[in-house]
Amino acid sequence: MSISFTGKNLKLTGAQKGFTEKKLRAIEKISGDIIAADVIITQGKLDIKVEMNIKTKMYNYNVEENDPILKQAVRSALTNLKKQVKKNKEKIKEEKKRERSNIQNTGYVAETIYDDTPERSKDDIDNITISNNYSKKPLSVEEAVFYLKDSNDNAYMFRNSDTNKLTVVFFNKNKSLSIIEED
Repeated sequence: MSISFTGKNLKLTGAQKGFTEKKLRAIEKISGDIIAADVIITQGKLDIKVEMNIKTKMYNYNVEENDPILKQAVRSALTNLKKQVKKNKEKIKEEKKRERSNIQNTGYVAETIYDDTPERSKDDIDNITISNNYSKKPLSVEEAVFYLKDSNDNAYMFRNSDTNKLTVVFFNKNKSLSIIEED
């Protein structure tokens, strides 16, 4: 995480920077990786203005607070930032729930493939490649297909989050997607 502090008409102490950085790291645990954070503190005639611009992989957060006391302004900005992050995280969870409920209508068809080739020789068995292309956490079929296409392998094994069954998504000999799921 890259944090830049800017003080306008005000000199920031190491303790103030450390406090803000500590709180931003706590927020990072909720939001995921913070790529960049800009903290701008401006001393006005009557109050102090704190602006925070936070950039994550998926969202940009902007918070602005005014208060006569510096620490109160920073705390208020951090509290509002935390609220925004939690709200977005809840939105993402709700979207995933909706996607899971719509998965039955995706049109995936399980396909049985019959192999017409003769018996395999012992040399073929010696050429087996061991792959670690699987997920330990439950995934939706769409996520598994994404990971399969992202990798250079022909198959991807995962636990289906909808059925809680062990499932394999793979490219068949026609280069289309197929699914195998345990009974």
